[in-house]
Amino acid sequence: MSASSKTIALYGLALAIAGVCPSEVGSAEQSEEEIVTVVIRERQFQPGETVLHTGQKTKLVLKNQDSELHTFAPLGLFAGESFNISGNGAPEFAAEGLKRVIIPPDGLVEIRFKPAAPGAYRYICDMPGHHMSAMLLVE
Repeated sequence: MSASSKTIALYGLALAIAGVCPSEVGSAEQSEEEIVTVVIRERQFQPGETVLHTGQKTKLVLKNQDSELHTFAPLGLFAGESFNISGNGAPEFAAEGLKRVIIPPDGLVEIRFKPAAPGAYRYICDMPGHHMSAMLLVE
């Protein structure tokens, strides 16, 4: 048995002992959560455009670094989607799903989901006079 064959055999044995099927090793990267952070500062969402990936576990983190309330009001992104919201924001729901999340000063909101449909999804801060918007691009 060659040295490379022994290495492959030992690798397979180690995976078997760990209870991992070798065919699952390649998919481990896909099961990892992608973390995307949007900072709210000076009445702006930064960055103004963020790329997400269809079917990828995603944690969307929204950090309000301003001294005033802001909202994250996604337009169509979570229609028919399963998601989980945590942090110190106050989510509001309507018949069609998530309407917005109010984020306090120095607040943090985390939304975990898997984007299902590709497209461009605009989100806004709908507080009076704020005129803030940005884009989530799902590829």
